[in-house]
Amino acid sequence: MILFAINNQKDGVYGMGFFSKSIIGIELDSQELRAVELRGTVKKPVVSAWGRVKLPDGIVKESRIANTKLFGASLERLIKENGFKSKDIILGVNNQDVIVRFASFPKVPEDKIRSMIRFQAQDYIPVSLEELELDYVVVSDKKTEEGEFINVVLVAARKKMLNDFIEALTNANTSIKEIDSTMLAIGRAALIGNPNGTFVIACFNHDIGNILIFREGELVIARSVNFSQWPSWSEYKTGEAQDHVNNVIADILFSEIKSSVSYYMMQSGEAIETLYLLGCGAQQNQVAARLRELTGLAVSIPAPYTNLENHTGKSKSGSFRSSDYTACISLALRGLS
Repeated sequence: MILFAINNQKDGVYGMGFFSKSIIGIELDSQELRAVELRGTVKKPVVSAWGRVKLPDGIVKESRIANTKLFGASLERLIKENGFKSKDIILGVNNQDVIVRFASFPKVPEDKIRSMIRFQAQDYIPVSLEELELDYVVVSDKKTEEGEFINVVLVAARKKMLNDFIEALTNANTSIKEIDSTMLAIGRAALIGNPNGTFVIACFNHDIGNILIFREGELVIARSVNFSQWPSWSEYKTGEAQDHVNNVIADILFSEIKSSVSYYMMQSGEAIETLYLLGCGAQQNQVAARLRELTGLAVSIPAPYTNLENHTGKSKSGSFRSSDYTACISLALRGLS
């Protein structure tokens, strides 16, 4: 069953859980696959395996599978070379085929919410629902002079993109238990220890940047920008120093942060003073420094899973850096829930 999930820290995990002694969380972009295997429980997880593998050019484009057969072969190599035991996978996807929208609906009995949303969701999504898998989470409710309403986050993804991933993972002799939004998985991770106040989370991989705004633990804005569509991106990606690439990433994120924060302030009248950044390993520090300069905000790099670095099932535990696998861990923890 394909579900997208958001975790509201106050109310627990939304969506369907399943029972497994171990689960693998996998995320990817056009350059590499990253995975972490957890066993145990949500309260006492143990990292039993982890690893990453470079992807040959052309297998994944803009975080979508372009060659299911070769992608499956890369996944098999990742699992074999890094000692993964489980075959059960939660996959995180993060591309322009994932659509996040915010909506408000009249409050109805709980058993009627899904059918009501399915009936009215097309008003909020610019793609035919026949082309999409759709899920949602109720994040809050409100009372107005016009009645009672529920605030909902709608998450949809194109069926073709999802089916390509399902085919590739099936060919790699794995069992895909759920497909989640990597962006929202990172949002869940960043909420750990920061459920109060209003703040921005910016995250990025080699293909896409995401901007999330949370207010008191509730997601209120979610936006994405595809790096490959930025005019100057290709100029710096080839033949230029890595610090130029990082500065371009920061500039792209800054543009999205600025517009998102401006929109939020216009709607709410509230100021935002804190920005959290999560990205690709060593790139985080330079991108964070550049964003501090551009935004004037206090920019922090969360480390929500550092405790897991002392709870690994491998003798090489010192080589596990949780910050390299934030999304993978968040995905796997959902599988243990």
